Amino acid sequence: MTANRYTTSFSDSQGLTLLFAHGVGAHKEHWEPMIRYLFIHQKLEQPHSCIREAWCFDWLNHGDAAVINRATLERRPPGDVPATEWATAIASFVRSLYIMDHRLVGIGHSAGNSAIMLSTREFPLRKQPFIALFLIEPSMLTRELWEFHLLEAEAGVRKRTTAALRRRHVFDNLEEAANYFRERKPWNGLDPDVFNVFIQHGLHSVVIQSGSEKETKVALKCDRRHEAFAYQDIQSHFEATDQYTRICNAVPVHIVFGSKHDYIPSYFQDCMTDVSQGRYPASVTRVPGTGHMIVQQAPEALAGAISLGLNSITRDSARHLLHRL
Repeated sequence: MTANRYTTSFSDSQGLTLLFAHGVGAHKEHWEPMIRYLFIHQKLEQPHSCIREAWCFDWLNHGDAAVINRATLERRPPGDVPATEWATAIASFVRSLYIMDHRLVGIGHSAGNSAIMLSTREFPLRKQPFIALFLIEPSMLTRELWEFHLLEAEAGVRKRTTAALRRRHVFDNLEEAANYFRERKPWNGLDPDVFNVFIQHGLHSVVIQSGSEKETKVALKCDRRHEAFAYQDIQSHFEATDQYTRICNAVPVHIVFGSKHDYIPSYFQDCMTDVSQGRYPASVTRVPGTGHMIVQQAPEALAGAISLGLNSITRDSARHLLHRL
């Protein structure tokens, strides 16, 4: 797993350390525009709700991690890095000296929510290292609801899998890649800063054998097969939903939805807020004018929504959960 650490000149040692996990097909740098806004939002808050630092992780077959792990990934079936495995890597980082004694907040988007949530299984329920969790447009669901909506749910997975496998992934240069993605959904709807981050950090140089010659081109860091088959990792989302039901009474879980059901059907959202099944979110915020790709489409608005939840964390919140593992 690869990670980036972000701080500012006004970071506060009494503040919060935020851990971010991206969704399928993204990479850790997708969070950067939103994090800039979030640091500014929290700058004027009380020291305990300011941000100490932020860490963003790559899924083990996405982004820079995909490049570093290339040889290992080639020996495994495409997509054979479920969110449960990423969760174990995140939990290992949580135990590390890098963030010892920090006040931790876990934040995920889409499938990254399942990785963050499943990482909490590595710790006793009443001795969690996180003082709060944020689920941004979670793709989590119970097995029962999945099976009830089976035809629709499976059709959605097939659509996303097919789209990823058919996508062009090698280009002559970054300019050609940018022009290709700029004309296609969902990239043509991305915030300009996020789009630039995607082009800058989502592709890398590769050497292609063309007859007797070798040519240098650029390609997506995440192999399209790994992205495609990651959509089929449904079991991890079932397990994450079960864990959310267990943990929400021990750790505040804030949920942020987009107002558009453009990717995740409404019953996913209903599942996350179903108090009759013991799922009690600490807060639910809906950001108008955006949908599932809220991280990429509306980073400033998302920062505002997350800020509301961060400001609800008091100095004494979950004092027993201070990270002393």
